[in-house]
Amino acid sequence: MGSVCARTRVFNLVQYFNQKATMQFQTLASLLFTTASVFSQPAKAQDSSSAIGNVGDWFSMVVYPQIHNATYNSTFNMDYYSQQQMPWIYSLWKPFGMKGYTITTLGLDAPYSVVTYLYFSNAEQFDQAFAAHGVEIFSRLPLFSSEYPPHYVGEVFNVTI
Repeated sequence: MGSVCARTRVFNLVQYFNQKATMQFQTLASLLFTTASVFSQPAKAQDSSSAIGNVGDWFSMVVYPQIHNATYNSTFNMDYYSQQQMPWIYSLWKPFGMKGYTITTLGLDAPYSVVTYLYFSNAEQFDQAFAAHGVEIFSRLPLFSSEYPPHYVGEVFNVTI
């Protein structure tokens, strides 16, 4: 019953943001609704053989805007990003403890087209990897995207399989 109330509160929050807020707040509301939906599901036993995304792991989330929501001449090359850029980043950051990454594409109604999670065992590993190669990585952004992506860091709180 509590999860239904939580969903209702989040749904009301999403409606409010959709009516009153900017695209950034709409994105926040969308993420809150998705998070509430995930966390309100009954949890199953976590598969400890999973290499990435375990409870307690730290992640870096990078999101690329929908081309139709971005600037007039926006571009994003998914082939280059998925086949060149991300494997290259993984090769640079694996020695710092990067466990892996996921690339997810979203529908046209979402404010973002691509969400990438890069997984580490702890925040210090990410900080060290980013300090060593962050400038180099972001210097290659024009090879596949005309937009600078928002970037967030967080901890995996719950995993439902």
